Amino acid sequence: MTGILRREIEAAAAPAFARATRTMSEAFGAEAEGIDPAAPVQSAIWPTAGEMIDHLGQIQRWATEVVRTGRAADRAAHARPEASDRIAWYAEGAAGLADALDRTDPARECWTFLGTGRTAFWNRRMAHEARKHLWDLRTALAPAPHVPETGGPAMLADAIDELYAVFLTRTLASTGLDPLPGTLVLRSIDVPAAWTITPDWAVTRHPTAEATSVGDAAGDGPDASTVLRAALGDLLLFVWERARPSSLPDRFRVLGDPATVVAYMASPVHP
Repeated sequence: MTGILRREIEAAAAPAFARATRTMSEAFGAEAEGIDPAAPVQSAIWPTAGEMIDHLGQIQRWATEVVRTGRAADRAAHARPEASDRIAWYAEGAAGLADALDRTDPARECWTFLGTGRTAFWNRRMAHEARKHLWDLRTALAPAPHVPETGGPAMLADAIDELYAVFLTRTLASTGLDPLPGTLVLRSIDVPAAWTITPDWAVTRHPTAEATSVGDAAGDGPDASTVLRAALGDLLLFVWERARPSSLPDRFRVLGDPATVVAYMASPVHP
């Protein structure tokens, strides 16, 4: 039996994601206040703390408009005005998003990246967005922080599910990806969670009962896989393109052919 990757969370789960969005967004704002906006962060796209603040603030205001109307919105229209106070502008937008998620029925029809869906899509999307960029912001102070754990292991695992169910699905439908040289298994060492990615990018989430043994045959026999073992939070950083196993040998272990890991990292799963 294999786990199903869901493009949306159930409406009943949405309030927990809304709470996580509020908690991590508030943490982002509080921490941003004490960081020099010119401080470098580990992002090629938004290379300073100030640019990271502006990006998350814009995304959150844009998502608020989508949640409010149920329709697609112009992201560019929600950029920070140049003369505004950066931290105050961010905090106002973050609070507006959290309030919008709290008061909107998660089962209501709404535009999503994959067409018409439900508002619950955005409860999930914005929790994972806040987590990702809170980590980015913290790299202004430490080179390799651990992922924020708000929401616990189930929500961290869901962030990996979302990457494959939403972003990989969109990439395969638009541009496609070159095949991997072999099967890759992502296996958590701290909680029972594992994912298998085949060379043609079919992804399986393994149920708890299987997760502690999947990939045991790494590097041996016709069904050999390359297994990447790490704590769940570090696997999330890996799939989010924020951790290179070769640079963190104390946190990652590769069993089997490392070329599969290298090929995965070179693939624009999330363009």
